[in-house]
Parts: sequence; structure tokens; C-alpha cells
Amino acid sequence: MRYLHAVTMREKFVASGVYTHYRDGEPTGTTEEWSIHQQPDGATFYRIDEDSRKADGGSVLVEAWQSPPEAGSRIERVDVSAFGPKGSEVLRVRSTYTVMDDFLEAGRTIDDADRQQVEIELPFGYVIAPENLIFAGYEVSHLALSSGKPGAVVSYLPTFLNPSLAFRPTVYEQIARFVDDVTIKVDGKSYLSRHYEQTNPLTSDVLTLWLDEHDVLLRYTSADGHYSADLSQYSRRPEGKKS
Repeated sequence: MRYLHAVTMREKFVASGVYTHYRDGEPTGTTEEWSIHQQPDGATFYRIDEDSRKADGGSVLVEAWQSPPEAGSRIERVDVSAFGPKGSEVLRVRSTYTVMDDFLEAGRTIDDADRQQVEIELPFGYVIAPENLIFAGYEVSHLALSSGKPGAVVSYLPTFLNPSLAFRPTVYEQIARFVDDVTIKVDGKSYLSRHYEQTNPLTSDVLTLWLDEHDVLLRYTSADGHYSADLSQYSRRPEGKKS
């Protein structure tokens, strides 16, 4: 697994795994390897290696800091180092997104251009969800608390097609609802999972997601059924070992 910053001796392992992306049941060549570690102050640190080198040649490395439970367990900082696919208009992106009170401060460096800074006001009840599958469970479980009403998602545009749009911060709405509990298997092990549906109110497209008790995404399928992803190599610190 590649990363922006190595795990330090003061961090405690929480969980890790790998998502494999599929199209029509066949691997696309893209995987997302991730790890979660607890910081000395109780905060949570995510590292993600989205590797598409076998697909289109691109890669996205992400780190995210989530506040301690007593401070709300909210994602408050995201760092991205991204490499565009072969032949893309944008080849390199380095971006940072930081919550400052009621605003999101975003800085982007596109290829060799000067760094761009922008500030956007955060909407009421927002959830920050970086564009990686390990955050999908965090996103849908929070959205489902809105009882079927649209909720604001704060993220970025994971595109390399246009320098003005590449990884620019964005806000959009989603609707999520809990469906039922169901047992599914991951690497041959059975997990009692929570089944959710997440709807885009603009297109009516519906994602189907299954989460474990820790809000980790176990599996998802797209609205048209062509795209999906499964979790594998899932490892978690035994319960009771909080530090």
C-alpha cells in the first residue's frame, strides 16, 4: 500500500481492507486499499491508495483526519495527491480540504500552476465524504438519519478532464434510507450487515450498499447494476482494545 505519510509508532491499528471494483462482474483493474488508525488523542486517521495503474494508469492517494468521538467524529481535513490517467488533460493534483468553523477551505495545485485557494460556506447538517469507498458507509449512515429528506454532501470532483474542475470542492444532495438487515459473506466470513439505498434526487439513480456494524462498506452495486465493488482482506482490531 502506498501512502502520503507512514504510520507512526504512536498510532494504533483499527482496521484495513481492499475494495475491488467490477464492471459486469469482471474486475476493472482499480482497487482501493485502505487502513484506519487511532491517534493518541482519540482521533481517527484514514489512508487510502486508489490504484488504477492496471486500468487507465491513474492513482489517487488520500488521507483524512476524523475528530475524536467526544468532538463529534467528524471528518475535518482531507489531503489528496492524485496522478491523472494516461492522456488526460490534468496529470497531477495536490489538494487539501480543511473545515474551519462554518467554512471549508480548499487549496489545489494543478500540474505546475500556482496554488488556488477557495472558501465555501458549509450547509446545515452537511457530511464530508471523500470520493473513496471506505467513506461510503460513513456517508450513507449519516444521510439516513434525515428520515428520507435530502442531505448535503461536501466533497470534490474527482476528474482529470478539466483544470478548472479537477478536484474542485463541491456540494450536492443525496437521500438515504435503511432497508433491512441481511447476512452477507466477505472472504468466506459471514457478516450481519445493514442494507441501505442511496438516491440521487436529480437523476433518481439508486445505489445499493451493505455496511457492517462499524459503518464499513462491505459491498455496493450501482443503479444500473453494471458497476459494483466488494471488500476483501478485511482485518479489524479485536473489540475491547481501544488504545
